[in-house]
Amino acid sequence: MSTRIRFGILHRGAAERSIIAVLAVAVVALATLLLRDVDEVEHDGGAGDSGLADSNVTAAPEFETRPANTPIEASGDPASNPPVERSDVVHLTRQLSDIRWKDYIGQKVRLPGELVVVDNYNLARNGQISVAPRRLFVPTETIDPNDASAEGNSVSGKTNAKAVNQLQRTNNANWIVIEDGVKRSNQYPVPLVPAFGTDLPTLRLGSKVKNLVGTITEERGRYYLIPELPLDLVPAERPARPDVGAADVTVASFNVLNYFTTLDDGSNGARGADNRKEFERQTEKLVAAIVGLDADVIGLMELENNLESEQTLVAAINRKLGKDVYVGCGLPDGFRDAPGGGDRIRVGMIYRRDRLNAVGAPEMIVDRAFSNARTPLLQTFRATEGEASFSVIVNHFKSKGSNEAAGANRDQRDGQGSYNDSRKSQAQALVNYLRDRKIETLVIGDLNAYSQEDPIDTLRAGGLVDVSQTKSTGQSYSYVYFGQAGSLDHCFATPALATRVTGIADWHINSDEPRCLDYNTEYGQGVYYRPDAFRCSDHDPVLIGLELR
Repeated sequence: MSTRIRFGILHRGAAERSIIAVLAVAVVALATLLLRDVDEVEHDGGAGDSGLADSNVTAAPEFETRPANTPIEASGDPASNPPVERSDVVHLTRQLSDIRWKDYIGQKVRLPGELVVVDNYNLARNGQISVAPRRLFVPTETIDPNDASAEGNSVSGKTNAKAVNQLQRTNNANWIVIEDGVKRSNQYPVPLVPAFGTDLPTLRLGSKVKNLVGTITEERGRYYLIPELPLDLVPAERPARPDVGAADVTVASFNVLNYFTTLDDGSNGARGADNRKEFERQTEKLVAAIVGLDADVIGLMELENNLESEQTLVAAINRKLGKDVYVGCGLPDGFRDAPGGGDRIRVGMIYRRDRLNAVGAPEMIVDRAFSNARTPLLQTFRATEGEASFSVIVNHFKSKGSNEAAGANRDQRDGQGSYNDSRKSQAQALVNYLRDRKIETLVIGDLNAYSQEDPIDTLRAGGLVDVSQTKSTGQSYSYVYFGQAGSLDHCFATPALATRVTGIADWHINSDEPRCLDYNTEYGQGVYYRPDAFRCSDHDPVLIGLELR
């Protein structure tokens, strides 16, 4: 059951604050931003740390506060108190994409009905959320740049790029940023939603805002709505572990967002925690997620490229469980010399040895295609009870960032970002490897490509079954970037093994959650920390069920 809440503080004035440049871009520039690197570049530095201490949290003197759950307007159930028609407000009944916001700058407007929260990245830092009529999806999640039909598997040409770019323009026009209007950043409590972090533990994407009223402002070509408060919110609920059917073996794919045992001192190339406190928090949250997944095999992406990261995480999981059940697969000999083996991050695998036996040592796929990505790892398993065996290949393809991209790897303006040609080659290398090996395997990982992009088509055309599409038991997306959702994390299977897949689902514990809930302490966001699974990474884990008996 959803709970409808009106969390309130009395707004005094509509003072605009200076908006950081990355969010104050023109609509035309937004489409380019959407194609930035989803692995190594994040909004405002993403998971990286700015060096700002908790002391940067400030109070909000522009507001007169009341207790978090005290409604200022109607009392009781807001559904029984419908909005009153007002003469001082312009009522906008058109679609958001049809509204010329510049015509209403400085005016108070009302947007009737429900709007969906599609971005909460800067909720705590800048007092902003973005809303749209519905969830927004990356265009290439549903539209193939090469084929008019999503069933096509062409991997060259741009015959359908016009449709991709048209949907991007539609998405860009279909949302508005709700801005708290406070001059200073990093306010606690958050003026826009004062109960956030206390009575309201989260404000997830998919939450709804009803009957929004506020003043339209503009800065650097971007429009904002400074609302009358309290907002009429229907918070989205957090999901339980997904159901993947009658499985006797479960496998998960999980990008753990730069799990480094080496602390980042700003100059040593480490990408994770800045200090011991952050590292302990990062570990606690990842352990909570992995224990909650309860998978028999877990493919991991973005481990620091050493053995210590895997061993440290496994030890923490076993301590939490109170028994020594998980074990890491480790690395094959010569791994660091393989194409992609010298990257700062790597893939890895851990498994439950009380449920499965590892068959032989881990293997790697040695192919020049992975020289700018991460070396894939393969491990074969057999259930402790039974004779059926299966293999898992864990992957992490080249990211979409444009740094140094040249030739065919440059952004072709077809929605697929930079290095698409490299990702196609990496997908083809997997197809070639499996054609020669003739093994029954799952191909999992962060492929850095959305569901209708060329690398995914390459795997389909190569005879692998896209079980992320054929066996999905929930809404498929594993990542959200600038308000648009999509699946970067996938699962394919060889045909015979695909018939044994009972279900597959993304566990949406990360992509829908505000970033301030993570392990970092910059901008004072450490006040929101909880040792739970939510926002332990920026990618959602994918859970796959297999029936092998």
